[in-house]
Amino acid sequence: MMKRILSFLLVLVLASSCAVGRYARGPESDQIVSLPGYDGIIEAVTYDCSEPNLSKRRMVVYLPADYYVDSLRHYPVMYLLHGARGNEVTWIERGDAFRSLDSLRQNNLATDFILVLPNLNNYTGDKDYKNGHALNAMRAFWLLDGEAERYFFQDIVSRVDSLYRTVPEKEARAIAGMSSGALQSIYISAGHPDAFGYVGLFSPYNHPTFAAMCHRDVYGKLWKRLENQFADQPVQYTVYIGNTDFFYPHMRIYHKNLMKKEYPHRFVITPGGHEWYNWSYFLIDFYKRIFR
Repeated sequence: MMKRILSFLLVLVLASSCAVGRYARGPESDQIVSLPGYDGIIEAVTYDCSEPNLSKRRMVVYLPADYYVDSLRHYPVMYLLHGARGNEVTWIERGDAFRSLDSLRQNNLATDFILVLPNLNNYTGDKDYKNGHALNAMRAFWLLDGEAERYFFQDIVSRVDSLYRTVPEKEARAIAGMSSGALQSIYISAGHPDAFGYVGLFSPYNHPTFAAMCHRDVYGKLWKRLENQFADQPVQYTVYIGNTDFFYPHMRIYHKNLMKKEYPHRFVITPGGHEWYNWSYFLIDFYKRIFR
């Protein structure tokens, strides 16, 4: 019971201090694709949604600059998840996800791949969705209901594979996220052990909230799912955390448990807390290490 109370207090801290952008409404598709100053090609993809009461969702896709030049080349794919109070454009506006990738590619420090930024907020229906608006932190994190994670593979991964020239194999897929997006990355990758060869967890928390515990098909039996995931271990599984992050003690326990299970992983500790300075650094480090 004490652990549950502490978990509740941590979520309250997250809700009050999570340093991510506030958006009343997501930008229109033509505003996204016309963003200036990037080397690659930006596309906004609206897709049919399998979630009850929600007909459409949108993701932002960043293609290598020569994607439409070489029609025979196929690319690996990275899926990058936002945190609480974010949406599909948060990593662009706050984390500089496209510009940092451009810089690494220009210096031969990152390979070419397709980057996908989905919206994994939990909406009650089309009216609530409002073109992908961001939610307040309390609702976004505390009311995780598993719907976005439950249909992630069939709605997002399969859709990307059908639209673009991807390499539809485990070794050619990566998933990463920050904060609540890292929690979602844990459960999505563990729930699809044959899907993702690279997993990056930026300031994660691996226990779902009280509401999420009602959705055991998504959030239940984590260590059994991890056992299946590491039976054919990912190419890379990395946990990133700042040493003053309020999730740091929790992640040290997670790291020790992974060690006890002899699950190969990297545990990266940096100065700082639950903030964009760290998440941007984690992303750059992860970019450098995937699909090499």
